[in-house]
Amino acid sequence: MRKRRDLLEREKPRLEIVPMIDIMMFLLVFFVMIVLHMIPDSGVTLSLPGATTAQQLPHTQVVIVIDQSGNTHVQNQTMTPDALAAYLQNLKNTDVIIAGDKGAKLQQLMSVMDIVRKAGITNIGIATTNTP
Repeated sequence: MRKRRDLLEREKPRLEIVPMIDIMMFLLVFFVMIVLHMIPDSGVTLSLPGATTAQQLPHTQVVIVIDQSGNTHVQNQTMTPDALAAYLQNLKNTDVIIAGDKGAKLQQLMSVMDIVRKAGITNIGIATTNTP
């Protein structure tokens, strides 16, 4: 027979740590993956030109970067004009943003724009910063 003291004594509540750690790790991985998709895919440092009438463009899958020395980059890969044309031939119904450095020549921008238009893409945006 149980003693009366055993019946009155309850088990102390415990805080389970392992499920909390699992949830925190899941949240950490989730937020890291979301943040990585928010970061632009190009590692090229640019100084964008400014415009007072700049508008926010929707996020696009194709961003073509023209650096100050005139090199063209897509998804961290330097591309020649022929390679860029071949890459764009597979993409028909998409928007393209061209991000050119302030020091890039206008002719380089126009050459890239011609390649994009020859690939059949008509939705082209030019990246700028909004200056007051």
